[in-house]
This record gives sequence, C-alpha cells and structure tokens, in this order.
Amino acid sequence: MKQSILGALFLSLVFMTSHSFAHTTLLSATPAMNSVITQSPEKITLNFGDEVMLMNIKLLNAQGKNIPLNYQVNHDHKKSFDIAIPQLKAGQYTIFWMIMGADGHHMKGEYRFTLQAK
Repeated sequence: MKQSILGALFLSLVFMTSHSFAHTTLLSATPAMNSVITQSPEKITLNFGDEVMLMNIKLLNAQGKNIPLNYQVNHDHKKSFDIAIPQLKAGQYTIFWMIMGADGHHMKGEYRFTLQAK
C-alpha cells in the first residue's frame, strides 16, 4: 500500500513538472508566416497555444530598419494579441516576438511575410 501511494505521488509529481515546463508555441499569425500579401495589413495578430505575456514585438523591413509600433508591455496573459501597424510599402518584412509563459520562461521567435505591389 505504501509503495502504491509513493508511486502515485511520484507519477503525479512527474506529470506536474513536465506540464509546468512545457513551452507554448506560436500557433498562427496574421499576416501568415511566409505569406505573400497584396494589401498592407492594419494589424499583426499572434495566436499562441497557452496564455502568455507579450514582452516585445518588432517589425523590420528588408533593410533591417525598425518600423515603429505603438505596443507597450502590460501584464495581461492572453492567447491572442493584436498590434496595430502603420501603412507598409511593398517589400519583405520580419516580425520578431518575445513572450513570457506562466512558468516565467521567455520564448522568442520570428517569421517573415512579403507585401507585393498591386
């Protein structure tokens, strides 16, 4: 009996630990990753697998110039974030993001999209 209780306690501890250290991922985004679009988007939308805090987001053009975004970090944990962006010219853009999960771990990523002239 004592061994089965210890075994159950051990298994639940392993499950809780592995679950708490699982890192979330970017599930989808708008503009979509590696997409080619023909109209300047009004916003960037990032959708994550779990609730996270968006710590930083940057938008760079093909020359590496930062496109200013009006985003300020707040302490809301959400699965989805909408960030308004200015009118963009045709070209390739890279979005860099950094989040903090509920476990305090920072995760970051990037993706590109291309805005084609009409």
